[in-house]
Amino acid sequence: MSIHRADVKDIQAILFVINKSNREAYRKIIPTEYFKEPILTPDELLKEFEKMTFYTCKIEKVTVGVAALRIMEDKVGQIRWVYVLPERQRKGVGTSLLNYIEKEAMKMKLEKLRVLTNDNAYWAKNFYSKLGYKMISKIPRPWGMDATYEKTLV
Repeated sequence: MSIHRADVKDIQAILFVINKSNREAYRKIIPTEYFKEPILTPDELLKEFEKMTFYTCKIEKVTVGVAALRIMEDKVGQIRWVYVLPERQRKGVGTSLLNYIEKEAMKMKLEKLRVLTNDNAYWAKNFYSKLGYKMISKIPRPWGMDATYEKTLV
């Protein structure tokens, strides 16, 4: 397993992981009228690359996990697009990605990291909680609630 900072040559692999994983995880908990398929297009991903740094986790040269870090205000970073292929979940890929991003964030002198997830995504909430993230707020959405989790790094 290896984790690296992604670049534009990784776009197709990143799109595959995000769109497949999102479809499998969220199509059952987000009402059809709000569920976007695919969740991310190539053009949208390119715009996301301008705002944040993407990281990929590869096993035998195949991208199996993705996550991104966006630097916000006041030494706070936002973790986005955390996805692991369904067949690779519960094997340490997500944990490895988050641990890597946390180390990168500390090098950048960030003091806190935040991540947003659907409040009905119990698996994501459990995952972030096990890694030391605490729920700090809920945000109403047309499809329900999103939950914001935060972890202090320093």
